[in-house]
Amino acid sequence: MEPVNVIGAGMTPFGILDDSIVQLAEKASFKAMSDSQTLDLQFDHIVVGSQNPDEFVNKGHLSTLIADRLGLVPAGATRVETGPSSGSSAFETAFTMIASGHSDLILVIGVEKMSEVDRGTASKILAKMMSYENETRYGATPTALAAMVTRRYMHDYGLTRDDLSLVPVKAHRNGAKNTLAHFQKETTVEKVSNARVVADPLTLFDCCPTSDGAASLVLASDRIVRDLGVSDQAVRVLGVGHGTDYHAVQHRLSMTSFGATIAAADRAFSIAKIGPADIDVCELHDAFSILELVNMEDLGLAERGHAIDMVKEGATEVDGQIPVNTTGGLKSRGHPTGGTGVAQIHDIYCQLLQKAPKGLQVEAPKIGLTQNIGGFGNNMVVGIFSTP
Repeated sequence: MEPVNVIGAGMTPFGILDDSIVQLAEKASFKAMSDSQTLDLQFDHIVVGSQNPDEFVNKGHLSTLIADRLGLVPAGATRVETGPSSGSSAFETAFTMIASGHSDLILVIGVEKMSEVDRGTASKILAKMMSYENETRYGATPTALAAMVTRRYMHDYGLTRDDLSLVPVKAHRNGAKNTLAHFQKETTVEKVSNARVVADPLTLFDCCPTSDGAASLVLASDRIVRDLGVSDQAVRVLGVGHGTDYHAVQHRLSMTSFGATIAAADRAFSIAKIGPADIDVCELHDAFSILELVNMEDLGLAERGHAIDMVKEGATEVDGQIPVNTTGGLKSRGHPTGGTGVAQIHDIYCQLLQKAPKGLQVEAPKIGLTQNIGGFGNNMVVGIFSTP
């Protein structure tokens, strides 16, 4: 494969925003292109990750519309959809195009605007990524499935309600220092544990918000890096892995492990020629608190049933052994579904270049990892990145 580099990144704030979906994509993209000194260059392709703009904002043909608005015509334009991992899948598509020698310069955008519909409608839209035959027609929702996973994990490994609350407490502590985060206020174990129950045993603070927002990346070949003279800001993509699992949770081998993450991670680590012990910082898909623990274990960052021990010991803090979700994760940074995967890479890019927000910078990280969930645990993408 040809080497692939991220040479620029941009991101809007996440939250309930006035900008349209196209305006969000524009703002993130211009930041990424300005950062990478590519505003005046002709891009080969634009790849957009968005889960469901057709229903959230009544917009179709989104990639072409954005290419037009950004002035990137006649670059190829493609929209990619794999549920909430659409952003990472868009990145994977761009990565393979450069790695194969097909393209030299690609703009990747992850974007979603979810606030134009009410929460009930948003829940119905999101539930379409689940199995209708086995889950949604019986009233299941993503939150209900996460609650089932949590209850089983508690049964198998002795996790307590207050133990689990440590995860969103950390997320909010980091998010409070991130000016782009949806939630920028700290919380406590007591508030999390005693908050309104959404799906027992999950409370309001265990669940990520529905957000608006966009993030963008500029991917380039080594030739572009040399021509632009931007080697000092070129983060190398070491590996990308993608895996799926059976659509319905009831058909999978385990309630407390996601086989799709394991498959994606194995592929990414194999391509990168490294292992979990080499990771210095990571952004994991914590749409629900329990997922951060399950993801750590599936990625090989923690022993099965012991991820919470690492949280208790401070290993997942910004100054810990393996910092997790340093900018707040989905729980605090927010979760505009199609935008999340690209936002994760944006945050790892900033970490590796020592540009993270004040108080959130990990000390001299060399290798970072992202893990993005599509569906409810059935379409995962893992990326691995290294310093210049």
